[in-house]
Amino acid sequence: MKPICGAASGALLAIALAGCSSAAAATDQTGTASSTPAPKPTTYFGQTASAIAALVPGCSAIQAGDVGQGGPGMASTASCVIGGRTVDFYSWSDANASAEVAGVVRADEDEVYYAAGAGWTAHVRRDMTFHWQLTNDAGNLTQYAVEDHVDPIPDLPGEKLTSEQIAAALAGSVEHIS
Repeated sequence: MKPICGAASGALLAIALAGCSSAAAATDQTGTASSTPAPKPTTYFGQTASAIAALVPGCSAIQAGDVGQGGPGMASTASCVIGGRTVDFYSWSDANASAEVAGVVRADEDEVYYAAGAGWTAHVRRDMTFHWQLTNDAGNLTQYAVEDHVDPIPDLPGEKLTSEQIAAALAGSVEHIS
């Protein structure tokens, strides 16, 4: 009986030591326990823009928008306020439609930061012209073009910061067009 007890206690000691070594692996260099970061929300093509906006911490006053005569592949639009900045979210039905946004941004020949991810893009609103371009609102674009107005001064650091917040929340990326 004694050899069995010795084997059992040896097995218990091995298990205890294994538990200690795995506990040591779960601590950081300061000796405090590290935690696993929470997974990012998953977005997908065709998801509503208002549902995507709702996943972003600090995104308040969410309002669903109208796609109007929006280009092929635009699923929906929404806006919200993040840190005092109005942000327009666009959801896309497929990757090709989402990729075409960069071409529209480049055509405007402005430096811009925006966030993009699986099925969505998010842009800090300067004025309504970009929204009207994406929703093919020729009436408002024409009226705005003939009116006497002052173009807003871009807040590039604010656009970048807000885009980084959105991208971090949704496992997206920050796009910079210059």
